[in-house]
Amino acid sequence: SPFIFQPHTDRRTRHRHAHDTPGIETMTRSMRSAAAPTIVLAFALVALLAPHGASAIRPSIAKTLGSATSFWSSAFSSSSSSSSGDEAAAVTALSSSGSGAHDAAVGAAVAAAAASPPWFCHGIDCPAFTTLATSKAYDTRAYPAGLVWTSTVVTGMAYDDAVGVGFMRLFKYISGENAEKAKVPMTAPVRVRVVPGAGPFCESNFTISFFVPFTPGSSTQIDPPAPTDPAVFTEVDPQPFTAYVRHFPGYETEKTLLHEAAALGAALEADGKGGGFVADHFFFAGYDSPFRPLGRHNEVWFMQA
Repeated sequence: SPFIFQPHTDRRTRHRHAHDTPGIETMTRSMRSAAAPTIVLAFALVALLAPHGASAIRPSIAKTLGSATSFWSSAFSSSSSSSSGDEAAAVTALSSSGSGAHDAAVGAAVAAAAASPPWFCHGIDCPAFTTLATSKAYDTRAYPAGLVWTSTVVTGMAYDDAVGVGFMRLFKYISGENAEKAKVPMTAPVRVRVVPGAGPFCESNFTISFFVPFTPGSSTQIDPPAPTDPAVFTEVDPQPFTAYVRHFPGYETEKTLLHEAAALGAALEADGKGGGFVADHFFFAGYDSPFRPLGRHNEVWFMQA
């Protein structure tokens, strides 16, 4: 797979590699089918609410919930934009390029797409991509090399719990728990790499990531402050990559995530791409504040092999 995480090499940044555990065929047994919202409610609520809902908020984290609510309510402002002719031209160049010119074509296409971010970014920073093809079941996207993320790895048997823990680590980091005590603007998406455990009672591996924001007025990402939590690190997508992306509405749950991942895999196999994507792990990407009840946009990704 061309999609291999690399640590950020800036001297100020602590880094580490994520650890993989193979076996996507066991994911429906090693991850519980809970009905509680996962990453979208982790945007301030997962790990903050007791298992039976908001009425059981733990007193010790009420203050954190309040600050998270304020943060997310102000971070997500609604906006929209449309694709440009430059992007369309770049997509044409990419689709017709040979392997030697592919990386340059990806860069040109994504640069064109950066000028018109999709509606579901809601006016906050998110990684530029270009759509190479669209079908009823999924989109095919090209992303550039060098995207920088702040990440943490959590292992466990429950997706909801693991993502809640990981989200709160990263939320504390962007709220000022870093070497510079600086607040880092919120971005989208929150990306979760899911590597299922090898067996029914084996722990799975979850890499939760926040996209590093751009320098104001620029398409270059900031040099992020060094984390002070040893479990938080900065990593880079080292190569351009192509993702098969299926999107779905509503509040994401573990059950719906697994259903959508299985549907995406089945659609790819039906299109003759059974050997053309990396099947031993997948990604979830969430773009919405938990306080956005309508027009929600969630994605599940498989990487092109």
